[in-house]
Amino acid sequence: MLPNEQNGLKNYPLIKMFNYGEDVLIYDAKPHFAFLLSHIEKSILWDFLDNLPPAEIIHDYAEALSASHLHALLARFQSLKNVGVFSKGPANEISPVDINTLEAQLKYYDANILLRKFCLEVTQNCNYACRYCKRTIAAEKGEASELNMSEEIAYKGMEYYFKKYIAFFRKLTEEKKALLLETVPPTLSWYGGEPFLNFALIQKSADYFKSLPWAKYGIPLSSIAFTANTNLSIINEDILHFLVDNNVTLFASLDGPQEQQDKCRIFPDGSGTFAVAYANLMRIKDYDPAYFQNKVTIFGVYTAEHDYQKCIDFTAHLGTLDAQHFSVEYAGTFVNDIKAETNYYRQELADGLARFEKMVEAVKDEPDSHMNKFANIFPFAKLNTDHPVGKERLNIMLTCPMAFDNLMLAANGDYLICHKVSGALPIGNCETGLNWEKLLAFYQKYNSAINNAACKSCWNVNFCSICAAARLDGEHFINPSKHECDCFRLRTEYDFNCFLLLAHKYPDLLSKIFAYRNDHKNFIGVIDINEF
Repeated sequence: MLPNEQNGLKNYPLIKMFNYGEDVLIYDAKPHFAFLLSHIEKSILWDFLDNLPPAEIIHDYAEALSASHLHALLARFQSLKNVGVFSKGPANEISPVDINTLEAQLKYYDANILLRKFCLEVTQNCNYACRYCKRTIAAEKGEASELNMSEEIAYKGMEYYFKKYIAFFRKLTEEKKALLLETVPPTLSWYGGEPFLNFALIQKSADYFKSLPWAKYGIPLSSIAFTANTNLSIINEDILHFLVDNNVTLFASLDGPQEQQDKCRIFPDGSGTFAVAYANLMRIKDYDPAYFQNKVTIFGVYTAEHDYQKCIDFTAHLGTLDAQHFSVEYAGTFVNDIKAETNYYRQELADGLARFEKMVEAVKDEPDSHMNKFANIFPFAKLNTDHPVGKERLNIMLTCPMAFDNLMLAANGDYLICHKVSGALPIGNCETGLNWEKLLAFYQKYNSAINNAACKSCWNVNFCSICAAARLDGEHFINPSKHECDCFRLRTEYDFNCFLLLAHKYPDLLSKIFAYRNDHKNFIGVIDINEF
């Protein structure tokens, strides 16, 4: 690296460089913009940023490039600088904290974002005492609350969701209405605790949800959908009958084989839960094999104590629709094993992405169903490569539109931003709806935490995947440590190199990945009516 490059990178902390074949990709996080240069052109860029006179630059590189090329290159650099690329220093602001700006942002969300996920916490009671459960850890006796949601609270919550969904739906063309019903139909989700401990309310809420006047607005009952999470502790004939008759998408918790499941998923007396959970899972399979194969997904949680490979090998062969495993989340911890994760990505980069390319070769000609294997590439679909966004301030939200894309009604009637948070910071209740003042304060508090010096100087900021729910610890938002951020940057560096490998050697596959990512039928993210 040349001296002017070293100085340049210090002055431009939001710029990152990556090798791309014989060229270099320059990424500027402020406009979220990337472009390619040859190594000679890269040196010219740093001379340009070092304010060397154009005549001197043209003279210095006259033997390597033609005068017309040099003039065009310098003009291009100047035009990029004029619209906010190559802005020195850290970002002025990542996420807005001005109350007027936030209020305008939230009003936009309220009018244009689909309430895509609505969840009833039908009970806070749970018959497990999982060692990694936030509620178990927080509880004085290691036991969950026994609070059950009432019918009145559930019905008011469903009425609110109905009004929000219909308000969005009515604005769409007939073609878009059909697409929305295909991809994100009206959906009620049940969560806990262990929701089947309050199965009576699940049954009543399903009936009430179906009784709402969907047909009046052109939505047939056949479009209505339900999802439920369960720890598999309670499965009986009535529940099986209900699940199948209502075509409920079931997310069943199972970490792995017995010795893995019983490490952390235990009953209050300390005994393991595997025998009960596995028996009930097989009971679902025996009751209706087609339902089991098409509507049941395994969710596993792993810690440093688990053998991750044993867990995924076990759940992958159970015959369910899907099996996914997630790293345990502890308040204040964002990377559970920094050393292991850092070593993994360093090794992958050192090996030249050999393992990734082997996977690419194996699936490059397969159907689109394999595109989710490239989830780490999806964020690059929104990378600006032609025309940079003309701004120096990022002013981005590093989380979903909280309370507008995802909302949970807690058992006590409070609205929460999602099922992953405690009830410490409610944003309204089912009696009065969302509390605008609390919501504004919530956003302002979160955005203030994001606007710290480290984040404002981080080239990885647009790829940061730590949502508000993960940062929330009680009533406070916390940020990852420097070592955790180093790990995140290394992960994104790996992802960037995967992206560049595809762009360089497998451009057709990359186009296919992006087409899949941008197709609402395949990838369902936040739905903005102006982009749907």
